[in-house]
Amino acid sequence: MPLFKIFTDKEGVYRFFLKTDSKHISFISTGCSSKFQCLQKLELFKQQAFNNKCYIRLTTERGDPYFKFIKSVTNEVVGDSELFLNRRMMEKKITEIKKVVPVAKVDTLTYSG
Repeated sequence: MPLFKIFTDKEGVYRFFLKTDSKHISFISTGCSSKFQCLQKLELFKQQAFNNKCYIRLTTERGDPYFKFIKSVTNEVVGDSELFLNRRMMEKKITEIKKVVPVAKVDTLTYSG
């Protein structure tokens, strides 16, 4: 079941992540100073997840594909994906995210990292 979870990292910054299945974190947001801001960023992600232009495809220095997700209007980075073995797997995950985000549940409890 696809699920969003909110957590605080070691520095006390709020973030959310998306699990597209029960095991793997597919996406993690940039930090927010409050839970409210984190929830706003999560809602923005949900609203814009279908927009292919929001997915900026990149490659690490080692050649691992990944993507950054940006706000469509401001180009502000919302978060990053996991690293993938190849571009085909990355594109498959983007397609999966677009499909599951509308039905993903949001766990509103805040977890500590």
